[in-house]
Formats: sequence, structure tokens, C-alpha cells
Amino acid sequence: MLTPQIAPEKCTGCGLCVGVCQNDGLHLVNRVVVFIGESACTWCGLCEAVCAAGAISCPFEIILDEF
Repeated sequence: MLTPQIAPEKCTGCGLCVGVCQNDGLHLVNRVVVFIGESACTWCGLCEAVCAAGAISCPFEIILDEF
């Protein structure tokens, strides 16, 4: 399953992404964010949106088409 990609060298350990993860899939381990329980990711993109350091990126794009 695809999940947002984490660049640990960019992570500042602020924890903002952990706070917005609706499925408790992100945790701080030694002040670096990691995915735990990747199957819980719903691809909401909130973690990427709040990461000021640019440590999280989503390797996918969700496109909604209007009918």
C-alpha cells in the first residue's frame, strides 16, 4: 500500500504530523516521525500539509472528477 514518504534527515521532530494523523499511524521515535501500522493510512494528506520541514511527501495524487 502506498503511504506518504518520510525523509528522516529533514524531520525536526515537531510532532505536528502525529497530531493530525486521524488513524494513529504516525509516531515519533527518537525525535523522528515513522509510520506504524501503514495499512491505517487513508491518504488524507494532512501530514504532508502540516510538515513545515518538507519531510513528508505523498507519492500519489488524488483527482476528483465532477460529473
